Amino acid sequence: MDKRQYEDRRQKPTPPISRHILFGRRREARRSDELDNYYVDKYEWHLLFVTSLIMIFCALDAYLTLKILQLGGSEENLLMSFFMQKNLVLTLVVRLFVTVAASVFLLIHKNFKLFGAIKTNRLIYLVFCIYFVLVLYEVYSFVLITGI
Repeated sequence: MDKRQYEDRRQKPTPPISRHILFGRRREARRSDELDNYYVDKYEWHLLFVTSLIMIFCALDAYLTLKILQLGGSEENLLMSFFMQKNLVLTLVVRLFVTVAASVFLLIHKNFKLFGAIKTNRLIYLVFCIYFVLVLYEVYSFVLITGI
């Protein structure tokens, strides 16, 4: 006879964000039927590191974009260019917020599959590579413009 007076939390899957996110222990699926599309309490250090780098690269991208614009460069992204002409600071804040929110969303859903085939954690690395190349390009452009 079960003498528990509270509901067994193991009967329900782990929610995306829970009180156990700081001190929980779940790092992988608990049941064989949870091999895909499940949440965890703890994340691998390398995914946290890469997600942090994405956020840093986003801030660096915003800074380099401003510097290049101040030196006479132009914004090649038409949508960003339009919004930067309206309100530069708000555009950069929204851009940073969207990147941070998207990065955290991808991290939380790291064990999910997109279109049933692509694991979301692979998208984290793809976004990192895109930002890495973008920042390299901007550093190269900055060096060309300033003649350093």
